[in-house]
Amino acid sequence: MEVPHTASPADLLGEPIPEAQAAAQNAALDQVLEHLKAAGVHAQLIKRLAVKCAIEPEPFAATLWYPPQLKIYADGGGQVATISIGRLSGSYMVELWGTWSSSLEVVPASKPRRVGLLVARNAGAPGMRGNAS
Repeated sequence: MEVPHTASPADLLGEPIPEAQAAAQNAALDQVLEHLKAAGVHAQLIKRLAVKCAIEPEPFAATLWYPPQLKIYADGGGQVATISIGRLSGSYMVELWGTWSSSLEVVPASKPRRVGLLVARNAGAPGMRGNAS
């Protein structure tokens, strides 16, 4: 009998990162969030603190966070995209979900507007059928 795989927090959330790196990623995702709000797209920035329990906690231990994610929803409530920041590249990692499949787009960190347009178009925002460049 095969035992089903149980996902670890790292599988689901990524490896914890230092607080300064998490703050930089939050700021990058906030830029995209502003573009999405302007387009009337529903989105939520998810931030998760990585909590490590110990019998004798270290008093000066670094605060770690899981990498933030921006979740985008269609008007009907279904999730249509997830945006995160590439661990090494710093680029926007945009996962777009369609009816039957999903795709991953990598957008340079200097192009938050492009990310907003790409996601808004995928979410079906009014007036977002044009070029996402």
